[in-house]
Amino acid sequence: MKFLKYTALLFILVLLTNCQSLGSMLQEPKLSLNSVDLSKITFNGIDLIAHLNVENPNGFSIPLPKIDWELFINTASFVNGVITNDKTIKSRSTSTLDIPLSFTYEGLYNTISSLITTKEADFEIALGVSFPIPLIENKVYELNFKGAIPLPQLPKLSPGDIKISKIDFSGVELACGINVENPNKFPIPFPNLNWGYDVNGVQLFKSTFTGTGEIAAGTAGAALINVGISYADLFSAISSLRNSGEANGNLALDTGLDMPFLGNAKSLLEVPGKIPILQMPEVSFKGISKKSLGTTMEFILNWEIDNKNTFDFNIDDFIYNFKVNNNAWAEGKINNPPNLKAGGKTEIPLAVSISAVSIVMELVDIINRGSSVAYNCTGNVNLSSSFPGLSKLQLPLNLEGNTRIQ
Repeated sequence: MKFLKYTALLFILVLLTNCQSLGSMLQEPKLSLNSVDLSKITFNGIDLIAHLNVENPNGFSIPLPKIDWELFINTASFVNGVITNDKTIKSRSTSTLDIPLSFTYEGLYNTISSLITTKEADFEIALGVSFPIPLIENKVYELNFKGAIPLPQLPKLSPGDIKISKIDFSGVELACGINVENPNKFPIPFPNLNWGYDVNGVQLFKSTFTGTGEIAAGTAGAALINVGISYADLFSAISSLRNSGEANGNLALDTGLDMPFLGNAKSLLEVPGKIPILQMPEVSFKGISKKSLGTTMEFILNWEIDNKNTFDFNIDDFIYNFKVNNNAWAEGKINNPPNLKAGGKTEIPLAVSISAVSIVMELVDIINRGSSVAYNCTGNVNLSSSFPGLSKLQLPLNLEGNTRIQ
């Protein structure tokens, strides 16, 4: 029907122009394929749009062409199709025809498996354009366009800041920063991070960090994974660490992006480090020494604190209540106590005076007979340190035993 329509139109034009030939009346359309745009790209696939310009130099309208198209990837034919249109191009005007081309990476990799290891692929769009117009209806205009398309890449993992957020005598909490780099030319959802933490080769934790939002093209996002380690659980799993100052820790991660067309390949990262095992300083009473005897008796209470840790402690307060044979000898706090050096024992002598007559007489008798006395002490030693994540710790005192007065 269309062919008869345009044949009749040309026949009338022939009659009107007398001597003019049909060939001289019809000017061939001018075609150009100037650009192909990447309209959409995701982890699933790509949408391309080819822009075909069709110029009609004639003084009458002509029909839009039929377009046979074929897409080649790395010179191999991948997909093809046909586009038809029943619209026209007005006289002496130009129309741009948008040719949409879409494909999935899964289909692409299934067809050309060698692309899995590459970052981009060459493509070529070949067009065969024909017009349903007498004299040129059998002529095919060939055009092509070459370019490159990016292929999806796995996110890259790298360690960020890893620090101790909290440490005390019960355990340690780690804040592990993880950077996730997006090497693609399109945004990706923040991937889920499957992570596990082991100490001295024994796995203690296994979990998933669920990411939110997305990572822009060519940028990195950050995640913070908190790992809380209980010393009780750690010693239960690895009893040999009970007297250790530190242990070997390892954070292992992989990205959990669902990319079946890449064989569910994963980006892996292992972050080794050291886990401090905080040892509770041991407070011991080393006996009573005579300083002077008289109506008022002066004694030295000898304390010792063993700091088995690899860092110093400050003694903020040493509060005590000391009794001998159930008699209150001294209570209060030690002024200007010394610091506890790393890995060493610190002596803390405390001078006390006893003036109660009944206690003095009892002590004279004890000293003369050389017998032992029962003591007990309650209180608290408050510690602090500049060690990361550690601020204040409380070391309770609850000591009792027997000693001689030297």
